[in-house]
Amino acid sequence: MNGLQTTGEALELKEAPMPEETHSYRWTGEFADSRLEDAYLRASWPELSSRFNSVLFGVYVFVSWAIFDLIALGWGWTFVALTAGRLAALGATLLALKVFNSPDDKRSFLACAAFTQLLVCIIAPTSLMLGEVNFAAALLSIIVILFAFYVGVPVRLSINLALSLALCAGFVLVTPTLAVVDGYTLLQICALFAVVNAIGVEMVRAANRLRRDGFMTLIRQNELYEQWRAEAESRREAEANMRETEESFQSIFYAAPLPIALIDPSKFVVIQANVAALNLFGLTEEEAARTDTRDLFDEGDLLKRIDTLLASSRRGMPIEFRMKRRDGKRIDALVTAATGRFQGQRVLLIGIQDITEKRREAEALREARDQATAASRSKSEFLANMSHELRTPLNAIIGFSEALERELFGPIGSPRYREYAEDIRDSGVHLLSLINDILDLSKIEAGHFKLHEDEAELDRIIETATRIVRHRAAQANIALEVTLPEPPVTLVADERALKQVLINLVSNAVKFSPDGSLVRVNTHLGPDTLRISVSDQGAGIAAEDIPRALTPFTQLDGSLSRAHEGTGLGLPLAKHLTELHGGKLTIESVVGKGTVVHVDLPLDRVVSHDVGKAKAAF
Repeated sequence: MNGLQTTGEALELKEAPMPEETHSYRWTGEFADSRLEDAYLRASWPELSSRFNSVLFGVYVFVSWAIFDLIALGWGWTFVALTAGRLAALGATLLALKVFNSPDDKRSFLACAAFTQLLVCIIAPTSLMLGEVNFAAALLSIIVILFAFYVGVPVRLSINLALSLALCAGFVLVTPTLAVVDGYTLLQICALFAVVNAIGVEMVRAANRLRRDGFMTLIRQNELYEQWRAEAESRREAEANMRETEESFQSIFYAAPLPIALIDPSKFVVIQANVAALNLFGLTEEEAARTDTRDLFDEGDLLKRIDTLLASSRRGMPIEFRMKRRDGKRIDALVTAATGRFQGQRVLLIGIQDITEKRREAEALREARDQATAASRSKSEFLANMSHELRTPLNAIIGFSEALERELFGPIGSPRYREYAEDIRDSGVHLLSLINDILDLSKIEAGHFKLHEDEAELDRIIETATRIVRHRAAQANIALEVTLPEPPVTLVADERALKQVLINLVSNAVKFSPDGSLVRVNTHLGPDTLRISVSDQGAGIAAEDIPRALTPFTQLDGSLSRAHEGTGLGLPLAKHLTELHGGKLTIESVVGKGTVVHVDLPLDRVVSHDVGKAKAAF
């Protein structure tokens, strides 16, 4: 509008304060706000340059008037001075248009324009006076120059008015030299100049106000345009994001490995279902679109269950449903649901996890566990019953063989019978010991073994256990070294059970030690535990075989020709009895060097000891 520059340059005004409708303009029609005025001049620069460029033709006419000066004055210093002034006015005009032609040079541009006006104000009256020009022609030329000032020269109106008044005053001063006029005529001339300047001022004021109103209108239009463009861009971005989100949702939806479906909650029809859901229920997309999803649920009060499902899904908890395929096959599924909107429509997003196979596996595993538990219980009960059944006749065999061995009812004749009776007794005792181990292990596994705890002296327990095994160690030429705590330790324990632990450990150590070796039994009081250690110098156990050694009925040498007898109950029974006391049994072994078995009992079982002396003894 009116030569204003592009919208982008006009938008630089956003940081400038907007003038109010009242008191926002000077009397000249210019903006009262200097920053806003500066922005207007920058925005309207092409129009200002174009206006001043139209004055250039008049300046050329002004310069060419030198010919009339030459005719009237001839060659002389006066003519040279006037011509130099005319050329200076032309130079100032060209300098403004050709050099200072950017908004950044507006001060220099306006200064050159004002300088041109000043030269015209000085030279025009002087030339008219010296050239004795016709009064009417002179008056007409001054009026033309005045209108050229107001219309073409883009300097500020106050400067323009001052220079125009100076031109008028100069002409009035030279008027007596041009014609014989009286005072009344001079007054008329002054009135004429006043009218011309008033018209020029009002014309410029109106033009300034109209241009600046247009500038403000353009700014507001630009603001509205930018606002509209921002809203349109935001809408486009939102639509693009929505399309991208929808495309991403569609790609994720269809590629999801778990069955997912969008359901219309008002009609319970399928809006969309991914491939996994279609495969789960044996449907095609066309069939799914015609399917009432309520037919896929094998539930009684489905609507109530769905309300429960929505409430549970908000807490992140799925609900198990019975569902069925198109062919009627039953499906056990975990279902989650969430409400939302899709393409402007209220939908129900259903996620389904098929747990049919997991349910079958769980049921099979539960049945297998129940069967194993029942078998283990039956085994334990059978062993316990058999142990009782076998122990009764064994006690009779042992008693009768012992009576024969001691010849309680008189001599039996041959000494060989006594040896046979001793062998029968030893075999019966050994078999009874095995049966007792089986019975104890069965009670422990069944949870029926009860500790009979009381205060007991550790020395007596160890001495009793080692005395039972010492005879067998002597037969194998194995030294048995026992280190007892000093002073003696009293602890709360089941004396028979703890004695059984030590008998089993020492018996194993003697059994697996080579002839002439050493078996040690040591005790040690630590900060948290009472440790009893049994060590031997036998073949040792490989690290990977230690768990097997602690398994009931397991022999590391499983061949029928193994070198050592036994049922594989000694270590497992010792481990279980130790754990019943709140302790822990551990094995340290190096193949070819020997084995150390540690029995660690909680220190709170010790009721009488002297820590300082006990540590000093070891």
